[in-house]
Amino acid sequence: MRKQRTAPAPRTHPAIPPAITVTSTTPPSAREAPPQSAAAVAAALTAPCANTELAPEAANMALIRAVVLCLINRERAQHGESPLQLSSRLAEAAEGHCGELIAEDYFAHVSPSGETPVDRIRATGYIPGPSVGYVIGENLAWGTYGLATPQAIVSAWLASPGHLANILEAKYTETGIGIEAAVPASLAPGAPGATYAQEFGVIVH
Repeated sequence: MRKQRTAPAPRTHPAIPPAITVTSTTPPSAREAPPQSAAAVAAALTAPCANTELAPEAANMALIRAVVLCLINRERAQHGESPLQLSSRLAEAAEGHCGELIAEDYFAHVSPSGETPVDRIRATGYIPGPSVGYVIGENLAWGTYGLATPQAIVSAWLASPGHLANILEAKYTETGIGIEAAVPASLAPGAPGATYAQEFGVIVH
């Protein structure tokens, strides 16, 4: 008897693991949301987000990161939240994790060696000391072909309650975005695509 193998259904949206958020112990006064700037919110609402359907490649990574930030800040503004500012240290953590996901062929917030998002962010110096409070979050996603565009990735995050909660968290003031124009080999062998990581953070004293 001949056996037939059923092909997997084509993916219709980017793949995203559960979002992660970590809060350190901080005094109650430090947990208050930062003051919002009406002007900054208005600017984010009116800023055009161009190139949202651009396919990531090595030559346009800076542009893709800018598009993701624009889409994220516009969503925050639509909910009355201030736009996030770029942090070079959070970007370092995000870019490093994206590179590791490709190099070590896995897709998770915690690495095979046990390194967590807090470990990665702490290694960049973003968290200045053990007595300093912080709130840290991380969103991940990967997609192939048309599902690898900034619009497709951000739309997938917005459709996920946990990822959306990170995006709209009022406490966050900074972010870093990492993108690799590839996906872990075991997830989509030979398919063009991209892997995204976004770190969120705020330091509270």
